[in-house]
Amino acid sequence: MVDVNESLTRQVAALARLELSENEIQTFSHQLSQIIQYVEKLQEVDVSAVEPLSHPIEIPTFLRADVAHVSPTAGDGKPKVLQSAPEVLYDGFKVPPIL
Repeated sequence: MVDVNESLTRQVAALARLELSENEIQTFSHQLSQIIQYVEKLQEVDVSAVEPLSHPIEIPTFLRADVAHVSPTAGDGKPKVLQSAPEVLYDGFKVPPIL
């Protein structure tokens, strides 16, 4: 068990760049001690048979089939969607450079 005293509380406050009054140091020392006692109590729990979760509630994900669809083409063989593009480059949308 870690002994939380006023010296340790001052050191933690300095690392966190906190300015604490004497009253706050006494209060926080007591509270930090209680928190560490609680964490130590939690570490006693056997969780070896518990599988890790990505979410506390298992929700099935309904995904549609991944099917590729051919884009409709115009008379010249290019995709129709490019007809509405302001500028076309190499049979695709022309976008401004980012670098």
